[in-house]
Amino acid sequence: MLPLDRQFAESIDGVSRALAEWSLGLLFERNPGLEARYGSQARPLWKGEMTNRLQYLAEAIAADRVGIFLESVEWARAAFLAREMEPNDLLESLKALEETVRAELPAQVASRAGRFIAEGIAALERSPKDDGVVASLLDAPYVDGTRARLYLMHMLERKQAKAIDVLLEAVRSGRSVAEVYESVIAPALVEVGRMWHLREATVADEHYVTTATQAAMSVLRAKLPAGNSNGKWALAASVGGDLHDVGIRMVSDLLESDGWQVDCLGANMPTIDILDHIRDDVADTGDGTASRVKFDLICLSASTGLVVRSIADAIAAIRRECGTDCPAILVGGGPFRAIPDLWKVVGADGCALSASDAVRAAARVCG
Repeated sequence: MLPLDRQFAESIDGVSRALAEWSLGLLFERNPGLEARYGSQARPLWKGEMTNRLQYLAEAIAADRVGIFLESVEWARAAFLAREMEPNDLLESLKALEETVRAELPAQVASRAGRFIAEGIAALERSPKDDGVVASLLDAPYVDGTRARLYLMHMLERKQAKAIDVLLEAVRSGRSVAEVYESVIAPALVEVGRMWHLREATVADEHYVTTATQAAMSVLRAKLPAGNSNGKWALAASVGGDLHDVGIRMVSDLLESDGWQVDCLGANMPTIDILDHIRDDVADTGDGTASRVKFDLICLSASTGLVVRSIADAIAAIRRECGTDCPAILVGGGPFRAIPDLWKVVGADGCALSASDAVRAAARVCG
C-alpha cells in the first residue's frame, strides 16, 4: 500500500462518525418519507449503513482498489431486497454520502473518495431493479452441489452425524480430503453465509454450521495421508479482526499432509501476538544462539474487505521483525479471490485461491 493512499484512508477514519451524521442529515432532508417507511429505527439503521459503507470506502482507498467498495455495495443491495427494503433508498444514501465527502474532506481525499462512491452509484443504477439474488456458490462448476446441499441441509437440521456421513461417503467414493474440503465444505459455508445475509438463515444457524464443521474437519483430518517431512515450518493465522478460521485450518491440514510442520494460530490473531510467536520460535545453532527465524512460510487469511489494512500491516510488521530472515508470506481469502492483484498491494509474496492451491503456492514461494 502506498503511504499517500493510507493517509487518505486514515483521513476518512478520523472523521467517519461526523461524515455519517452529516450524510444522514442530508439523506433525511432530501427523503422525508424515510421516517415513515422505516419507523422509529430509521435513523439508527441508516447511520449504521453510512458507517459501514465508510469503513469499506476507507479500506478500498487504502488499497486503491475500488472493487472492495463495489462488492460491499452489491451485498448491501442484495440485503435490502431480501428485507423488502427499497433499493432506491440505498442509491439515495450513496448520493448523500458522495456529496458530503466532496464537501467536507480535503480536496485530494474528496476527489478519490467521491470517485469511488460515484462508481458505486453507477453500479447500482445499472442493476436490475428487482433482482437482488447473489449467485450461490453451490452452482459453480467445480462444486459437488449435491453433496454440498445435503451436507448443509443436515447441518441446518442440527444432524451433525448425518452431515459427517456425507463427507465420509465422498471419501469412500474416491474423493480426496482436499476435494471434499473445497467442493463440499467450503461452498456449504459460503452458502450459509449468503443465506444469513439474505435472511434465509439465522445467526445461530451460521454459528452452528461453522462450529460443527470444525468437528467434521477433525474427522476428515484422520483420513489425510501423512506426507514425508520436507523439513519446513509454516505459521498460519487469520489476521486481527477476522473471526473466520475454517479456511486457514484447511490450509494447515493440507500443508501438514504435504510434509510441512504447521503452527495454526486460528482466528483473529493480533499482529503483536504473531510477532511474539515468531520471536519465541527460532532455530538454534546448538550453542544457545538463535540463528534465524524457524518458519519458512507464513500464511495469512482475510475473509472480508474490512481487514485488508490489517493484513497489510501484519505483513509489514513481520518484514520489519524478521529483516533479511523473513519467511515467505502467502495470503488468501475472499478479497484476494475478488481482486487478483490485491496480494501485491498488501506486500505478500504470493496468493492462494484455495486450500490446495496454498500447497502449490507454498512450494513456489519457498522454492
